[in-house]
Amino acid sequence: MDDNPKVENPTTDCDVLIVGGGPVGMALALELVLHHVSFRIVDKLHAPSPTSRALIIQPRTLELFSRYGAAEELIPRGRILQGMALCLDGKPAGAIALNQFKASDTRFPLPLNISQAETERFLLESLSSHGVNIERSLTATSIVQDDKVITTKLQSHDGKVEAVRSKYVIGCDGARSVVRQAGEGMVWEGSSYPQSFLLCDVQIRNNLRRQDQGLLQISREGMFAIFPIRQDLFRIVVSGPAATFDQQGDTSSVPTLEHFQSLFDKFTPPGSGTLEDPVWISRFRLHLKGVNKYRDRRIFVAGDAAHISSPVGGKGMNTGIQDAINLGWKLAFVLQGQVQDPDAFLDTYHIERHPIGQELLSSTDRMFTFMTSTNRFFIPIRNFAVRYILPWLTPTDWWNRAFYKFLSMFGVTYRGVSPIVGTAAGFDGRIQGGDRLPDGKLWLTSRNTGIISTTVQALCVGSSHHLLLFSGEHIEEQTNALEYAKEKVLSAVSFRLDVHFIYRKAKDEPAIALNDYYIWPSELVEETLLKRFGFSEQSLPGYMFVRPDGYVAHIGPLSTLDEFLSFLRKHFVAPVEEAEYVAEYHSTFEDDSSDELGLETRNDSTLGASEWTTDCASSTQLNWSTGHDSTSERHFTPLSFSSPSA
Repeated sequence: MDDNPKVENPTTDCDVLIVGGGPVGMALALELVLHHVSFRIVDKLHAPSPTSRALIIQPRTLELFSRYGAAEELIPRGRILQGMALCLDGKPAGAIALNQFKASDTRFPLPLNISQAETERFLLESLSSHGVNIERSLTATSIVQDDKVITTKLQSHDGKVEAVRSKYVIGCDGARSVVRQAGEGMVWEGSSYPQSFLLCDVQIRNNLRRQDQGLLQISREGMFAIFPIRQDLFRIVVSGPAATFDQQGDTSSVPTLEHFQSLFDKFTPPGSGTLEDPVWISRFRLHLKGVNKYRDRRIFVAGDAAHISSPVGGKGMNTGIQDAINLGWKLAFVLQGQVQDPDAFLDTYHIERHPIGQELLSSTDRMFTFMTSTNRFFIPIRNFAVRYILPWLTPTDWWNRAFYKFLSMFGVTYRGVSPIVGTAAGFDGRIQGGDRLPDGKLWLTSRNTGIISTTVQALCVGSSHHLLLFSGEHIEEQTNALEYAKEKVLSAVSFRLDVHFIYRKAKDEPAIALNDYYIWPSELVEETLLKRFGFSEQSLPGYMFVRPDGYVAHIGPLSTLDEFLSFLRKHFVAPVEEAEYVAEYHSTFEDDSSDELGLETRNDSTLGASEWTTDCASSTQLNWSTGHDSTSERHFTPLSFSSPSA
């Protein structure tokens, strides 16, 4: 490829250039759409890949997709996984029943088995519904940054080159990331596993297996696993000696359906079914690699460009999607001029996500080695653990809680690591700054609509930060205190902030003098949000400040409000005195004369309020209301997604 091709197309400007149109790149694009950021997304492939390896969307990712109104539309395209049956040397060795965990703080307690190809199709439809298209057959050939801008040369399949100026470039372009290679000091380290793997996505006729349970066979001959994808479609994965399929020990050729049928007959009980109509047959190798830093000035990497791991646990793609969401809202806040120190704020992407990527690599490596090792000294230890220790552990509550937090990714936290999360001094509640926002049932009490059931996470959607103010016990005495706290916080920030009053109200207590508020039944003491969020001691009023990505940014009793206000002033820009209600954001590259959209005013977080394209010749102007109350600004219209494909 020519290192200095002639630039034939005119320069096009945008705030963010996303290189890579896979699930991570599309998730980042959705987050930028939510925040009305000017961007382009390009991919070197001429069409989406019809095959892919990632199979599972974990509960935490479903929660994050729910912020867009997306999870409920995605679930029917896959199959909820209820558990995994375990076999050792052909004999049953127990099962992991995922549905036994009975998580009460989420609407999505179980993982979703769905092919990555279907996930990508869904995300692509989601972007298309907002006028966003992935620009295909474009390869990044050169990325050069300076103090103010980064210039990327994109070469099309016919050799034409376009120079794109942007404020930031995000590499979502996989393990061989061109963007990562352009980053100064970004070191890609790791190794490859020696084992070869066989994969087959296939229909099973006359199948007697459960449609909601996987199977994992561990033996001296290797690993044999079956995962349900959708009705009668399953994924079969084989490793170890069983992955060779002739007397010469061939480990390079692509296997046939007949070979998979022979393995299926060998590792499953008689009469388990017949394989037919394979969607994908492949042989592949696995790698364990990660980059040492996720940011170099205006260059960022996410997903496989930052970390690639074994698929054990089904967390690789999920970690990448969560990388993208974490980065997306931070880029938006910097571009909108909402933070005190933009560089330090963007550095928190690496600070928060790099440890998560490292944990992904180490945990999946341990699990993978445990299941696939053929070391003759280790095999007896593994067999003893599977046959005797695992059945002893699975009924225990502490193991179930720990395993579920790990698998669901609900245990991902930034507490004690990130400088942009905090906890009030002396507050020792179960939830701390940096933790995931747990869900919980609420009743919305409205003079217009009566009582409506909702949840905490259903309140905290869209592009906003959210402030939850909890009343404690003596509600009438505390209403003024909550109103005061609301006004003080709203006057300290210029970004969109939705405020929600949450009361513990018994039946015999008088009505609260507010239009709309949220309550939960006081008789369900074990389920009260006061207890879940750590405000149960003395039932004192408290606050919880929630980031756009669904993590708690700050939490504490209302008596520490001054400490919380200091936290806000340290990290975020206060409103300009001259602008009583509106703070406007203009792209660096915006041409005010070229687009009438820049004259419009946005007063909500809905994405359907105007036409949205990635043309990027001009950027969207955003207007955030800071003088609102908690009732008029609470509502969020989710993304408009197309129906599941037939």
